[in-house]
This record gives sequence, C-alpha cells and structure tokens, in this order.
Amino acid sequence: MREIIAPNLMKGVIVVCDRYVDSSTVLPGRGPQPLARSSPAHHQFAVGNVLPDLTVVLDVPTRVSLARIQQRASDLPNRMERENIDFFKKVRDGYLVLARSMPKRFFVVDGTLPEEKIRKLIWDEVRKRIGG
Repeated sequence: MREIIAPNLMKGVIVVCDRYVDSSTVLPGRGPQPLARSSPAHHQFAVGNVLPDLTVVLDVPTRVSLARIQQRASDLPNRMERENIDFFKKVRDGYLVLARSMPKRFFVVDGTLPEEKIRKLIWDEVRKRIGG
C-alpha cells in the first residue's frame, strides 16, 4: 500500500490489484460483515481510508471452484486451497454479503460464463466507470 498503491494513486495512476482488504474481511472466523462496520485496527493501519473504486467478484459456485483447483496441474494447492468446502462456502458468502452491502463499489460477474464473455463484462464496467 505505502510503496506502490498510494504513490501511484497520488500521481493519478489507475491501480489494479488481485486482492485487497476485502479478502481478509471475508475469511471465516471474522464473519462476513460490511467493511464499513468491520474496519479493524490492522486494516486501518495497512490501508488507511483507501478503498477501491471498483471491486470485481468472479462468483463461482463452491463445487465448481473446488473442481477448478483440482484440475490445475501446474501448481500444488496452497494452504487456503486445501481447506474444506465449508471454508469456501463461507468465503463466497462473505464476498456476496460485501457486494450487496456496497453495490456501487462491487461488480459481481458469473464466473461460470465463457472466459471471453467475462472479460468483456469486466472491461465494459471498467470503461463505464472511468469514462472511456
């Protein structure tokens, strides 16, 4: 945040990252809560008041997600990918709760659509938001 994101935002650069504060907000154990009501001190320390203008959630049914992890041959599953189905269901539910609680910031895309359709939906939303 301090070394890359904030300095680039100050220059007016559009910053894209694959995870941010939402990922730790939705992890089981914390419970899915809207970020506005659940800003713990470590989130405040880590990111200050900087929240994304757009968060894209690729929504995939839990069983599909697990099947995709198992199909990947290029990598061994990481610690989180080795969790059970209940873990993944709670994470998915957490993201969907956040998306419903902040609909202006979140854009939920059906992750079971063809890749090209997903790409088009996301780019159309990005262009709409940046005025391009």
